[in-house]
Amino acid sequence: MYNNTCQYCGTMIELPAPLFAYSEAAHIQALGAPHNGPDRVENMLYLCPNCHVRFDMVARFLTDALRIVDAATGNDLGPLTVHVQHRIRLEYVRQHRSRWADK
Repeated sequence: MYNNTCQYCGTMIELPAPLFAYSEAAHIQALGAPHNGPDRVENMLYLCPNCHVRFDMVARFLTDALRIVDAATGNDLGPLTVHVQHRIRLEYVRQHRSRWADK
């Protein structure tokens, strides 16, 4: 859906020999206990490695309107890129955000 382009920052990482692009699937609601998120497309973001770490460590998070927020400053960094066929479920976004509300 995203042609290995990060939904957060728009970066495409191209690697040589043989030439290919790289991105990572980040689970919005984490897999496994205690979060028990599903391994489904609507629970995934497609990110570059840097944005994946920022998302997992909640340096950047999503609002219900799927806008990216910098946790340190509270600045709105703009909208998440979302393909028309990618149906992100807000329950996963809310669960991810709630894990860090007390930090």
